[in-house]
Amino acid sequence: MGKEFWIPLLASFATIAVLYFIGYVANLDFLIFKISLSYTEIALLPIFVGAAVGIITERMLKRKAGEVK
Repeated sequence: MGKEFWIPLLASFATIAVLYFIGYVANLDFLIFKISLSYTEIALLPIFVGAAVGIITERMLKRKAGEVK
């Protein structure tokens, strides 16, 4: 498990964390994670964006290494 694995994973988690933080600070419902005793709300947009960032980062690393044309 080299940097081809860790860099996209960290980029994904960092993007998800930053988007949830922005949603919390700006009180944006589509970027927020709410937990209470009666219900839990999870915004899926940060998860999808984080996954996309991870995939793009992985492709960029592979292209730089010459594995993908």
